Amino acid sequence: MLTLTPLTAFTFGLLGSIAHCVGMCSGVLLLLGRAGVQTPRERLATHAGRLTTYLMLGVAGGALGRTLTALLANRTLQSGLALFLGFALAYTALALLGMTPPPETAFPALSALWRRVAHRRLHAPQRGVVAAWGIGLIWGMLPCGFVYSMVLAATASGSPLSGGVIALAFGLGTIPALEGTRALMAHGVGRMRRFAHVLAAALLLLIAGQLILRGLAWWGVIGHGHLGGIMVW
Repeated sequence: MLTLTPLTAFTFGLLGSIAHCVGMCSGVLLLLGRAGVQTPRERLATHAGRLTTYLMLGVAGGALGRTLTALLANRTLQSGLALFLGFALAYTALALLGMTPPPETAFPALSALWRRVAHRRLHAPQRGVVAAWGIGLIWGMLPCGFVYSMVLAATASGSPLSGGVIALAFGLGTIPALEGTRALMAHGVGRMRRFAHVLAAALLLLIAGQLILRGLAWWGVIGHGHLGGIMVW
């Protein structure tokens, strides 16, 4: 259906993490410090665990997209899937701008389950790189509309390989902001976050718009758009 470049996914992760994760995950970072995840190796291991979870989600999303594309063999049903993914991504973009409720608020039971599991794991006696990697796996499961948008983009790729690459590039893009959270907060992060919110939302809206236009074109409402020999939608 739609293949994002790794650079686009990385940029989305970078901008979105400044806009979203600095606020949402700062509490998680504080808990990691209290739980004894202090050394550079342990912090790296938590990120590796988080990226492992994202990779699995991306591969699963891409596989789901490929399966749905195969099952929905006719253009009418495929266009419906493209429209659904497009509007879902557009909703997430509006949530980044504060215009709609965050998607994760629709799943309170999932959030409560994550908190219970994370609380037990963070207070477990095991320490070290392997334990930090396990904590990162759980961190990656944090109910988050930002991550949901990554899974939707992976699903829209229609390929497990592309979905996995999108997820990894996205995850790598989130690391700089998460590691630099304290420094950002000490240097006027408010304006930086607002700017990043707008850029990340704009990027999501571009992807959403492409999916929506492609869905409408498959339905015959509009014509397909081409840039040279490449079909844009």
